[in-house]
Amino acid sequence: MFIHMVCAFLFLKGRWIVGERKYKINKILNNNVILAIDIEKKQEIVLVGKGIGFSKKINEFITLSDKEIEKSFLNFDESTKKEYINLINEIDDRIIIICEKIIKKAEEKLGKLNNHIHIALTDHISFAIERAKSGMGLNNPFLYEIQALYPKEFEIGLIAIDLIKSELGVDLKEVEAGFIALHIHSARQNKNVGDTIKNTKLLLDLIKIIETELNIEIGTNELTYTRLINHLRTSLNRMEENKNIKNPLLNIIKEQFAKSYQIANKIGEHIAKVKSVEVSEDELGYLALHIERIKEVKNFN
Repeated sequence: MFIHMVCAFLFLKGRWIVGERKYKINKILNNNVILAIDIEKKQEIVLVGKGIGFSKKINEFITLSDKEIEKSFLNFDESTKKEYINLINEIDDRIIIICEKIIKKAEEKLGKLNNHIHIALTDHISFAIERAKSGMGLNNPFLYEIQALYPKEFEIGLIAIDLIKSELGVDLKEVEAGFIALHIHSARQNKNVGDTIKNTKLLLDLIKIIETELNIEIGTNELTYTRLINHLRTSLNRMEENKNIKNPLLNIIKEQFAKSYQIANKIGEHIAKVKSVEVSEDELGYLALHIERIKEVKNFN
């Protein structure tokens, strides 16, 4: 009886009201994107959903269900809001919807992303589609590094290019999955995409130092490569956050693996120069162990 009473309460005028919210429209950006005030929360919010702005008017009160809203996110400061509005006015509505689907999928798998992803990723994908339609190819020199460093983000990138191909008929190729992964990772870490690219390039440079010093080539598909690049990334993060670790084997490493420690020291000097951070001997010791392992795998004499 109680369940029936609850069901009767939740059903109003022939429709369920669960998952619905009331909004006041502030601005209609296009048929699929509006700026609105959430009546309950009294906050300005961006709403994205197929057709939610069609035939609507400014200051109109509307009720939308969760199913009708592809994505909602709190608005930015006035400067960023203007940037977003200008972007939306220039881009095909279908691209906006696809980008919101990608961001939604990323947040489901990886957690909340920085709101600027709605501008950065949408702008990037729109330009990528234009390039593809014009037959302009694009090289991604960090593709293997991105796959190794950010596998979860790269997985979202692959989903993204599949979605774009199925819904727009545009094939962006795997290289674009890498760039999309960089945008997602940056939004995850609240960093600028440019900084993420710089860090990725730095890792590539560090590997080149090891290859040059040992006169070898480490294949990007090798487990050794993945282990090394992940160690370097973790080590860089510790340095940036001023986190120190102790290496109880440091003296032994210096003595028994002198050549590897020497190479590690060269890497430390390069990191210090590029990142302006202190590289401890303990960190160099752990890196020397990785270099020594590479020598063993490559049967280095």
